[in-house]
Amino acid sequence: MSPPLGTILRSVIRQPGYPGVLSANFALGMASSFVVPFLSMWGTLHVGMSPVMFGTFMTITSVSAIVLSTLLARWSDSHVPRRTMLVIGSLCGMLGYAGYAFLTDVIALILCGSLLVGTATVNFSQLFAFVREELARPENQHADMPLLMSLLRVFFSLAWTVGPAIGAWVTVQWGYRGIFLGAVSLYAIFLLLVLRFVPRRPHPPVPHDRNRPGLIQVLARKDVVSTFTALVLVFAAFSMNMMNLPLLVTQSLGGTKADVGWIFSIAPVFEVPLMVWFGQLAARGHQVGLIRFGVVVSAVYFAALTLAQTPWHIYPMQILSAIAIAVMTNITITFLQDMLPGHTGLATTLYSNSFSGGSLVGFLSFGLLLERVGYRGVFVICVILCSASLALLLVARHRAPLRAVG
Repeated sequence: MSPPLGTILRSVIRQPGYPGVLSANFALGMASSFVVPFLSMWGTLHVGMSPVMFGTFMTITSVSAIVLSTLLARWSDSHVPRRTMLVIGSLCGMLGYAGYAFLTDVIALILCGSLLVGTATVNFSQLFAFVREELARPENQHADMPLLMSLLRVFFSLAWTVGPAIGAWVTVQWGYRGIFLGAVSLYAIFLLLVLRFVPRRPHPPVPHDRNRPGLIQVLARKDVVSTFTALVLVFAAFSMNMMNLPLLVTQSLGGTKADVGWIFSIAPVFEVPLMVWFGQLAARGHQVGLIRFGVVVSAVYFAALTLAQTPWHIYPMQILSAIAIAVMTNITITFLQDMLPGHTGLATTLYSNSFSGGSLVGFLSFGLLLERVGYRGVFVICVILCSASLALLLVARHRAPLRAVG
């Protein structure tokens, strides 16, 4: 069962500045929810890219995001305060989406997405790394870390309960430029909240060990490689679904942009309590089992989508999506952080890069597959990807999670 509301409120209030950080994460989630559901329609129907060109565009920007966020995360773990990285990411997000709002040349959009939007992806992992480090400090040992980390992820998802529907309305009223300028405004709010609630503090001291593994050694660990690859595969299915579902609804099932907005708003309503509940289960040591369960539910969800005949058929299916997302985008963060104590920024970035890597595979594959297998065939490919992910998680030998701190 989820903890009582009173317990949650007391945990939030006791942690100085935490409500402001939750608000910042909500603004970040709103910016994402404004843009992501409509990218495929913007790229293909507004800018005029072919499915293959759009897939190439998203692939290039995703590769850039992975490289930039990994380098910046490693740098931030030892040299740069989290606040500084968040300020840089905020400014890049504002400039990047302003470029999306006004540019129509594909080359200019690729440069804008690769350099600016790619750098902005560091915000998510850096905010989670900041909170993890703050909760690990001696003065915060009373804090309920699993609950507060889950709540942080919940607020990002909470934004998705209203963001896509509002984004759809904005698109109808002001076009695609409206949603990108809306994202610029939300990044500005995020920046103001970071400046107010994220202090400029040095990283918590990490015991020096001359045998401490370097970046390559950490990334080459078998359990890290297997988990990362499994996550990439399932997130590839998620990203293909994110592009395929709006087009299926509007181009095949006779739905509207409003239908797309409502479909993407349903799942987050259920994600919020599910994330808190699954977070409590994960704190009791069920992380690997929950992640495997999340992959199974993902496969069932994609299989169900192949049967949809009208937009309203998809509405109840979004409950399965909520379960899958509540596990795969929440439990995996703390699992990777526990696997890599002393590498909080890198561990969180591994999660975000598994998402970006999955997006890369999904974007690259989507344009090629859609023209060959159609909308429903893409969902079948998603089922296959989830099956491969589950196989990796079943055969891999995961080390028992280590607490990074305390």
